[in-house]
Amino acid sequence: MTSALDFDAGVAIVAGGSGGIGAGICRRFAAAGIPVVFTYCSNEERALALGAEIAAFGGRSEHHKVDLSSAADVETLFATVHSRHGRIAHVIYAAGPHFEFNFIGSIPEADWHRVINADLHGAFNLIQSAVRCFRSQGVGGSLTAIITSAVERFPIKDGMSAAPKAAIEMLIRGVAKESGRFGIRANCVGPGWINAGLGRVAIQDKLDEKTRESTRRLLPLQRFGEADDIAWAVLFLASRQANYVTGQSLAVDGGLQL
Repeated sequence: MTSALDFDAGVAIVAGGSGGIGAGICRRFAAAGIPVVFTYCSNEERALALGAEIAAFGGRSEHHKVDLSSAADVETLFATVHSRHGRIAHVIYAAGPHFEFNFIGSIPEADWHRVINADLHGAFNLIQSAVRCFRSQGVGGSLTAIITSAVERFPIKDGMSAAPKAAIEMLIRGVAKESGRFGIRANCVGPGWINAGLGRVAIQDKLDEKTRESTRRLLPLQRFGEADDIAWAVLFLASRQANYVTGQSLAVDGGLQL
């Protein structure tokens, strides 16, 4: 017997792979021997650096600049990846725009529309393309969305994260219920205070030292998380060991929801 995870053959698409959490997911999948295709929005330098890092430890990856809010761009991505690599086995949504924390009553309308267009519409386009792809391949696949633990315990001023991610969670649950008969599994991972990406910005720049320490002490595990904590959870959900897990949201938050 072995305790190692194993995976269906095929490539993984990681949307938002150049971000803090997304990069951690790319590294972990590539280290597991899964070819990774990741997208970025504007920071080509960061995408190139991640690709070089993965190549340095023997992993396989490629990156594409994709506007996730464009359904046509996302469809083109899937068609390109399928033509180059064959089966797409895993799709991970790890994208999301930067925004300023604000009270709901003070969010500028333009900011709200920008975040919803980038996050919710972008996730919808990726999820829809993934379902179509998995069905056309005839062998199913694994779909995972990175949301937020804020969908269960709303943090003040975090509405522009919690609201679209809650909608994304419902889309994922819908896919699990509608498409399970086609061998498609769909799950979410909900990060808490993670020292990567937008979470790092919040921890390092938005919280003063006293607030940062009091926030850390509120967590049962008494520490902020790292990108790799999220990556391991996503890797498990993509594995054959999780082949009877679907429609679930796994909080990786150090106990924040308790």
